Amino acid sequence: MKALVSDNSLVWLVGTTCWSSEAARQRGPTGPTGARPTNPISVREAFTLIELLVVIATLAILAVMLLPALAGTKTQSKTTACTARFRQWAASANLYANDNRGWLPAFAPGEGGAFAWDVGTNMPNALYSYGMDVLDYFCPMRPGQTDYANAWGQANFSHPIQSISELRRFLSQSSPITLHLNDNYWVPRQQDYSPNAPFFPPDYSRQLFPPAFIKTGNPTCLTYGWPQRLHDVAVSYVPIVSDSAGSGRGPGLNSPNPASTNIFNIATTTAHFANGRLIGVNCVYADGHVAGHTPDQMLCVYSTGSTFWFY
Repeated sequence: MKALVSDNSLVWLVGTTCWSSEAARQRGPTGPTGARPTNPISVREAFTLIELLVVIATLAILAVMLLPALAGTKTQSKTTACTARFRQWAASANLYANDNRGWLPAFAPGEGGAFAWDVGTNMPNALYSYGMDVLDYFCPMRPGQTDYANAWGQANFSHPIQSISELRRFLSQSSPITLHLNDNYWVPRQQDYSPNAPFFPPDYSRQLFPPAFIKTGNPTCLTYGWPQRLHDVAVSYVPIVSDSAGSGRGPGLNSPNPASTNIFNIATTTAHFANGRLIGVNCVYADGHVAGHTPDQMLCVYSTGSTFWFY
């Protein structure tokens, strides 16, 4: 239905509309005075000093909380890498034994070696054909050993150590007929090349009166002896190789105190340390498994008199 208006009403309406439009143009878009209305919500362009300090403090707290976790993750990854190289030790030792009537690798040092890491210089060449390569002789948890080896290689070969022959020269640099591993080797071998040379480490399981530290600690080697062949009962209970862990002062050992059976006197150049704290060692067994020993599981298992050795 359409609305009806008179002519006078129409004129009045049109006039009013025109006046309203003109007034609006004169007022402008923001009000009668032409000024823009004030926004009740002010926009701040910067933080205050207090707010910045709060943010910085919060970030510092988060960093303190997260850094140990990140460091722990890095340590765990290195420990895992150490486990992988020990699996290669187990595989190579088994392959070697299969070709040698079940006997595990046992290479006598040439000049009366008796430290747990002393072996014959022919070991790297003998195990290379069974899968042991250069990197398998270095633990990621002891990067200082790798750095030193590479620096030595750079000085002597103009490049980091790359081949087994170069590794052999490096590990026997202090004695041309004895090789010093970066790990403790527990398969018994003779102290030198002479036919009647004694074996080390000694078999405490056959001793009527073993040393007091062995009786007190009661390590697995006291019960089962040392593994020598693949069918020995000891292969599941006594490691064939473990991370070097020694107490004493001398080549390769930097214990804070004279040699002792105290695990907290283990040289920081050996074992697994994180931020100066002993966290343990890895052990590999001839049956193929690898086990990590925490400090409360580690025991002194061998002594030369001036040094003590652990797994």
